[in-house]
Amino acid sequence: MQIRFMQRVDYWLGIPLCFFASLLRRLIDLFIPPSSKPPSKILFIELSEMGSAIIAYSAMHKAEKMVGRENLYFLIFEKNRESVDLLAKIPAENVITIDDSSLPRFLAGALRAVITLRKLSIDAVVDLELFSRCTALLSYACGARIRAGFYNYSEEGLYRGSLFTHRVYYNSTQHMALNFLALVGSLDADTRDFPLVKKNFSGELRPAPRFIPSEEESRAIQQLLDSSGFKRDDECRLIVLNPDPGLLQLRGWPLENYGHLVSQLSVNRGKTVFAVIGLSRSHSYYKAVSQAAPAARVIDLTGKTRNLREVLALLSVSDLLITTDSGPAHMAVLTGINSIVLFGPETPLRYAPLSPGTVTMFAGLSCSPCYSAANHRHSVCRNNVCMQAITVKEVLSRVEGMLGFT
Repeated sequence: MQIRFMQRVDYWLGIPLCFFASLLRRLIDLFIPPSSKPPSKILFIELSEMGSAIIAYSAMHKAEKMVGRENLYFLIFEKNRESVDLLAKIPAENVITIDDSSLPRFLAGALRAVITLRKLSIDAVVDLELFSRCTALLSYACGARIRAGFYNYSEEGLYRGSLFTHRVYYNSTQHMALNFLALVGSLDADTRDFPLVKKNFSGELRPAPRFIPSEEESRAIQQLLDSSGFKRDDECRLIVLNPDPGLLQLRGWPLENYGHLVSQLSVNRGKTVFAVIGLSRSHSYYKAVSQAAPAARVIDLTGKTRNLREVLALLSVSDLLITTDSGPAHMAVLTGINSIVLFGPETPLRYAPLSPGTVTMFAGLSCSPCYSAANHRHSVCRNNVCMQAITVKEVLSRVEGMLGFT
C-alpha cells in the first residue's frame, strides 16, 4: 500500500476507532483496575521503518535486562522483518509480521497478529511509532495490561485516544534513540507523574552489534563485484552510492550532483570505483550517475543484492557510503563503514545514524526540517531546496578528508 493511502486510512478510520476504544477502556477499568505488577513479556511495535529498528537497539537492550531475551517480541511489516533479525536481539520465533501489500492483506494480517499476541499473553507493549492510531489500536487489542506510547498531553492534534497506560512525552529536540529509551523506561515509572519520563537516558545508549558476513555471503559479494568488472587491490577505493531516496522523494539529492561528484572524484584519485546500490527500480539512478564518469568507474549493483545481509556484506568490504537519510544509512552502522549522510526534510538531530564513522550534512534552512510527527512525513514542499543547498564541493571536501585524498 502507498504511504499516503495508509495515512488517510489511519486518520479517517483511526480517530473514531481510537475514540470508541478509549471509551471501552475506561468502562473496563471501572470494574477491573489496572495491575501494578512488573511486565514479564514485552512487545515492540514498529511497522513501517527499517531504520527505526536499528535506532531502537538501545531500547531493546534495556528491555532485555528487564525480562530476558526470550521474553522480547517484535511486530513489524513482513517486508521490513530483516532489519529486526539482523540485530539478533529478538528471537526469530518471537518476530511477528503483517503483510501490508494491500488493505485486505493488512487487515487479515493484523487480525492474525492480535490473535497470536493474545495467545502469548503479552503483558507490556512499547509502541515505537510516532502517533500512529493503527499501532495504538493494536497495542490495546493484543490484551497487554501495560501499554507505553508517545502522547501529546496539552498539545493539539495527533489524537490517539487514551489507550496507553504509560504516556510518554515525545521530545522532538532529542534523538529518537533517547525517545525510544524513554518508552521502555516508562514501564517501571510512576504513571501518576506527568509527563513521563523525567530522566536522562543518554548514559544507556548502546552501540549496535557488528555484522559479520558469512563465508557464503562474502563469496557472493565478491562474485558480484567480479562480474561487474571490479578488481580489488591495495590502491583501489570502493565508494558505495545510494541515490534512491525511496518513497520519500523530498529526501533525494539532485542526481546531477551525484554525477558531478563521481566525475570530480574520478580525476586524479587513483583507482576509485563507485557502486550504485538500490532496488531493481533504482536502475535509472545508476544510468544517470554512470553517464557522468568513465563506464569502468561506475558499477551497477541495483537489484543485484538478494537481501539486506548481502548489502551489509558489500558495505563491509567498501571504503565509504554516500547516501541520503534512508534505511541503508542506519543499516551501515552495523558494518562500521564510514558514511556521509545527507539530510534536508528530516534533521540529523533526531535521526543521525549512531556511528562514530558517520558524517551528517544539513543545510539548516529556516523551513527545514519539514517532516515531523505532526504531519506524518507528509510535507507540502515540492522543491527540496534543503537538499539542493548541499553542494558538490562540500561533499567532495568531506570525501577527500575521510579517504585521505590530497
